[in-house]
Amino acid sequence: MIFLVPVVKRKKHEKEVDYIKRYTNILYDQLPQTSLEDRAKYIDIRDKIIELNYPFFGYVVRSKFLNNSYADYEDKVQACITRFCECWTWYKFAKKYRTDLAFSVFYKPRLGEMLERDFNEVKYSLRRTLLMEVGEQLDKHWSKVVYEDLANPKLHISASHMTSLMAIFGSMYPASSDDISPYLEAPDDIARDQGPIGELTDEYNDIVNLLIREMVEKEKKLTPKDINHMADVYGIDPKSLRSKLPLAEQQLYQILKSRQN
Repeated sequence: MIFLVPVVKRKKHEKEVDYIKRYTNILYDQLPQTSLEDRAKYIDIRDKIIELNYPFFGYVVRSKFLNNSYADYEDKVQACITRFCECWTWYKFAKKYRTDLAFSVFYKPRLGEMLERDFNEVKYSLRRTLLMEVGEQLDKHWSKVVYEDLANPKLHISASHMTSLMAIFGSMYPASSDDISPYLEAPDDIARDQGPIGELTDEYNDIVNLLIREMVEKEKKLTPKDINHMADVYGIDPKSLRSKLPLAEQQLYQILKSRQN
């Protein structure tokens, strides 16, 4: 009997998720396929879609590291919804976008990148690359590097990189923009580095692309638990994810290998 309650809750959650997915698709199926402008007139449908999927926008915000010391969680959720209002007509529009993707698969990467542009005071690829340089010298994971590490005598990096790092740490805490703005431009050798994701298409229209992005964000290979979580969140058959995973790993390996040359 002690296992009965979690099983019931799980089934209830699955039914609710299935209902949201089905109802969202029904609403989109009512929209015309003539033009995005024609679709945008159906504000009542847009508002119902937002109401149905409100938890999804919170999930997008929670799954993205947004380096901004002034905006709180609710600010980011509202910004996510605002961005969705700009692109809500794109989903299931046959003339330009694939119509067989789940709502969450279609919008999570797009909204995530929009939020990064809106909120990140320092570009993620710049911050990560510089912190990795420090972490490798101090034998620390890049996400564990703190401001105090910059004073470690074991650390040897160029003056331009040190200046950028000081500005990056300054952007994580409330500070005068006048104090740090002169330092926010990346050195040329770092600004060109977009990370492995820079090698991918921005169309987000295939499962392999999605799997590669997940591996890059998690910085590890995907486990069966990760696959099941993705299947639940994105509404994709886990068998499809597992079947495409070897190809995604191979493509990511080739991307990383090419960047070593």
